[in-house]
Amino acid sequence: MALMFGRPDKKGRGSLEDAKKEQRLDMARNLYLGGKLKIVTTEEIPNREVMGTFGLVVCRSYNFDSAFYGLVAQAIDANADAILAYRESVSFHPEGDRFYSCFGTAVRLKKVK
Repeated sequence: MALMFGRPDKKGRGSLEDAKKEQRLDMARNLYLGGKLKIVTTEEIPNREVMGTFGLVVCRSYNFDSAFYGLVAQAIDANADAILAYRESVSFHPEGDRFYSCFGTAVRLKKVK
């Protein structure tokens, strides 16, 4: 039966976790779009100096928005205010699915005087 009609929904079990993940991604989206977190493909930002490095942040998903904003959320969790050397890649599966990977270095910046 599962092959014909799909897997039955498990209501109540993952819905709270899914809601928390959506809330986290929405918060990351708002902070990024509000300009609170800079993302650049270069290794430095003009007129800014790297004060601290938190390391590599990586997020993968079948949905680009989830991968990108998941990366932003990880950087925010690390208390970073920028992601340097941002890269993204996509893998294509034989079934036609796409798998997105986003990664970069989470850093804390300070203004150069």
